[in-house]
Amino acid sequence: MNPAARPAVLTYHSIQDSDSPLCIPPRTFSEQMQWLKGHAQVLPLAEVVDLLARRKSFPERVVVLTFDDGFQNFQTHAAPVLARLELPATVFLPTAWCGKTNAWPGQPEWVVPQPLMDWPAIAELSRQGIEFGGHSVSHPALTDVPGSQVEKEITGCKQEIETHTGKPARFFCYPYGKWNDSVRRVVKQHFAGACSTAAGVVEFDSDAFSIPRVDAHYVRNPSWFRSLFTRRFLTYIAARRVVRRLRRQPEGYISRG
Repeated sequence: MNPAARPAVLTYHSIQDSDSPLCIPPRTFSEQMQWLKGHAQVLPLAEVVDLLARRKSFPERVVVLTFDDGFQNFQTHAAPVLARLELPATVFLPTAWCGKTNAWPGQPEWVVPQPLMDWPAIAELSRQGIEFGGHSVSHPALTDVPGSQVEKEITGCKQEIETHTGKPARFFCYPYGKWNDSVRRVVKQHFAGACSTAAGVVEFDSDAFSIPRVDAHYVRNPSWFRSLFTRRFLTYIAARRVVRRLRRQPEGYISRG
């Protein structure tokens, strides 16, 4: 397949000045968005999911913007840039932590707690056109919790988002990227699609309920960011997948359970 016809779903977390792999500096983010405006088609996640579901070919040079966890600096640093450039985006929320920090159990020690958006901010951004999706209620690894809790984590976040925004929460993102057949089954009952943390671009036959993504940390360097839609970029992302496996970082699917 033409490399330019493989959508890249980008994953951002915090937009702030830091060397943390979870952070992208505001200036870098703004430069990236400006480049996408002139060199790519930035589509809503819904359009790519719809094409996947109907097994239709993708337009060339497509990018989807996703943001995990709902950091407060999305409102201050990302949303104004997206609004100015008229770029769509989806933000995935762990709803029990909205208005708090990302200090949920299971975080690595190197993660510095940062504030997350509260519900008034989320509701206002929703009115401005930002889409919000589910990221569970409490951000557990869903493959490690009982089935009854899995159901509550998945349906609870959807209900909370819809209550506060008045709009449907159509998409889900697996916490830590971990999912299995039973988790996927519940997600499919309540959402139209789901994102994983598997490193890669979207293929013609990708699963709409385990969509691969490109972590923004991998493309902080302008040279790599501007190589999107090239064979060089596909080779680079394939190498990142190998590194993740060597480090035993989750690729997504967990067979047991």
